[in-house]
Amino acid sequence: MARKNGIEPDQPMQDVLAAWRHLFEENHIEEIEHLKGFDERVFGLEVEHSLICQDEVLRPEFHTRPDWALEIGNIVLNEKMMIHGNDSRLVLRVINFSKNHHFSLDELRMRHRSTMLTFDVIINPSSGPLGWIKKAVYECEDCAHRFEIKQRLAREREAPNLCMNCIEIYAADNKGKWPRLPPVNFKMIVEDCYYEDIEYLNAVEISIDSDGNLLQLGEDKFIGVVNDEYVGTLIPGSIHRINARIAVDHLPNRNFVKDTRRIILLEIHSIEDSPFNVSNISETSIEIDDDE
Repeated sequence: MARKNGIEPDQPMQDVLAAWRHLFEENHIEEIEHLKGFDERVFGLEVEHSLICQDEVLRPEFHTRPDWALEIGNIVLNEKMMIHGNDSRLVLRVINFSKNHHFSLDELRMRHRSTMLTFDVIINPSSGPLGWIKKAVYECEDCAHRFEIKQRLAREREAPNLCMNCIEIYAADNKGKWPRLPPVNFKMIVEDCYYEDIEYLNAVEISIDSDGNLLQLGEDKFIGVVNDEYVGTLIPGSIHRINARIAVDHLPNRNFVKDTRRIILLEIHSIEDSPFNVSNISETSIEIDDDE
């Protein structure tokens, strides 16, 4: 019996696809059409959090599994770009999260991982632009069948375990029997892998009074990472409101295999201008630079 290809989306995925299509058509179609002809290759499309909360399908999916919901949203978004004849790529950026998402950096703990939270911070880029393999492409050296495998940032690169296509070919020629040794000869096609631009930064929480004066900096410095259109655009010592998914990373100079200890990593989903008009920003910048 032939294996199912798994191309058809299941019902939950179909519902989310339809919900995103409706949201973009009702609220952002003019922005998408306006981008045609621009030279930039990557754009961010800012979507209000309140619009997601108003949708009965998107609201629970976005708040329980944001990575998956955003991935589906980006698929729909770039389908729209193709329909309108634009070969640039749009990245979905949700902004203006409701108050219950606002949190203190200094109170972050491992129990908060996988949640999407909002912070007011001073940021300092720390790595310069980098790239990573987000999707690796492998080819079986025996039958030339290709595999696309999603990778995880700063984790050991994953590769295929065996080639089911080779097994099916062998079984068809040998009355359903499997080969004695599994086919495991693969090579990575470097040119066809999907790479993503990223940049690491340091983030420190800020407290502001009603007159826009900096009251204090947070006690802890957290590592964050941005991607795509944010890379190379952030000014050292600038104040922003960030919306980030809480993740874990290995300790500096260690890796996930050698050590079980972990640190919190801010996977920054979107960046907004600070709602504060800080009057002593130059003093703040000096303080941060001196601490580096």
